[in-house]
Amino acid sequence: MRVRDALGEIFTDAQFADLFARRGHPALSPGFLGMVAVLQYAEGLTDRQAADAVRGRIDWKYCLGLELTDAGFDSSVLSEFRTRLVEQESAGRLLERTLELLAERQLLGAGGVQRTDATHVVANIRLLNRLELVVETMRAALEALAAAAPGWLILHTSLDWWDRYERRASDYRLPRTEATRDALARTVGQDGRRLLAAAYAAHAPGWIREVPAVQVLRQVWVQQYQCADNGACVLRAAKDLPPGSLSIGSPYDTEARYSIKRGMAWRGYKAHFTETATPDKPRLIVHVETTEASRADVETTAGRHQALTAAGRAPKEELVDAAYVSVDHVITAANNGITLTGPLPPDSGWQARDPDAFDLRDFTIDFDNRHVTCPNGKQSRYWREAHSRDGLPIIQVTFRLPDCTTCPDRSRCTRSERNARAMTFRPREQLETQQRIRAEQATDAWKERYALRAGVESTMAQASSRCDVHRARYRGLARTHLQHMLTATALNLVRTDAWLAGIPPSGAWTSRLTRLRRELAAAM
Repeated sequence: MRVRDALGEIFTDAQFADLFARRGHPALSPGFLGMVAVLQYAEGLTDRQAADAVRGRIDWKYCLGLELTDAGFDSSVLSEFRTRLVEQESAGRLLERTLELLAERQLLGAGGVQRTDATHVVANIRLLNRLELVVETMRAALEALAAAAPGWLILHTSLDWWDRYERRASDYRLPRTEATRDALARTVGQDGRRLLAAAYAAHAPGWIREVPAVQVLRQVWVQQYQCADNGACVLRAAKDLPPGSLSIGSPYDTEARYSIKRGMAWRGYKAHFTETATPDKPRLIVHVETTEASRADVETTAGRHQALTAAGRAPKEELVDAAYVSVDHVITAANNGITLTGPLPPDSGWQARDPDAFDLRDFTIDFDNRHVTCPNGKQSRYWREAHSRDGLPIIQVTFRLPDCTTCPDRSRCTRSERNARAMTFRPREQLETQQRIRAEQATDAWKERYALRAGVESTMAQASSRCDVHRARYRGLARTHLQHMLTATALNLVRTDAWLAGIPPSGAWTSRLTRLRRELAAAM
């Protein structure tokens, strides 16, 4: 109610006219449905519960601008509205409109400090072992063809397929012994190859092979099977399987990927939230990104900065954890006017960990003359510019073997019994930035400034408790991204309401009694 009074009508028909339904009964207002979807996420409701709230709750009717006698709508309308949002790539428009309105009310400003973190999102699918995967993928293809082309399917199936793929694949229904499981895997592989051969035959209707489930069947068979010319198909050895960034784990969500972070393994996605951390304004989520679980966090940094800059919300400083930081991203961000603050990993060489050894800081690097001088005054012999396995520019340097062999400090420099000292480091700008950041990280001033980043953890906790962000409601990357956009929009309105009520933001847990006391104080 406070949000309605302070902000007025947040989503109007004029702003979302292209989201009106074009078929069926007279369409409901997309602005109205957008607000319902946001309120639904603010309270963690299902579609049916949200539709009931529209019909029966006075506070919802007030916020939505409805008459008390309004009969509401069927819950399926919300699903249809989300489908239109995804199909028209409009997932971010509700959040964008909310942020524009908050900026007009001086509750959101440009610049300042922002902080970013990511959390795991478990896909809305069952976890399948490899045998379950191939059986269920074959079954999914047959189910799709039974609906799309029943006549064609009857002509290209065997009688034993009806019993083998009638029920969903579940490990407790599958054979127990290794020999029988291998035999079933080979049989399923041959069945799938036969179905694919029929679908891709020259005389087959062209649209058969365009059925999504048939395309998934082909991809899974390529990943899981080795097929011989005689038709025999055997499961690939573990070493021959594709990496987790490419491997399909379910025929029902082919974009969900497997990942492990801090000892936790899951198949699904990651949600990246960026929020403001301005002391005199509410903490608002200004950017959301959903990625495959296997994608590294640091790969999102450049795109996030570009999006925030384009929207006029680029921060002066962004606080992130180590997963988002690299020297190259720090430099790129600085060139765009953003200070990217996060811990760089320490030098991993044994010399850096041994206080008596000579690490890179003990050497004098002359970039102009392309040589390095050791602590004993000897100059390097080779200087070669190359690239790392990740494609980053590096410099490789090697000293003369006679100089290292007779050096009295050889044991402090290298553990090799035969070779001279060799070292690898980044080019001048990257190396100087790296050394500067590592030196700053050891200061109390840097630690005190960086401590502000911890507040983003409360955002993850709030998103989890209110919106169950750790579990995908829908399937596919686009729909899961819509879920996270609605989550961010809902949390922004919840936080704005708390701000208007004078409730200070706090990451600490508070009891129900304390919350009730605050509500009574705000009402007086």
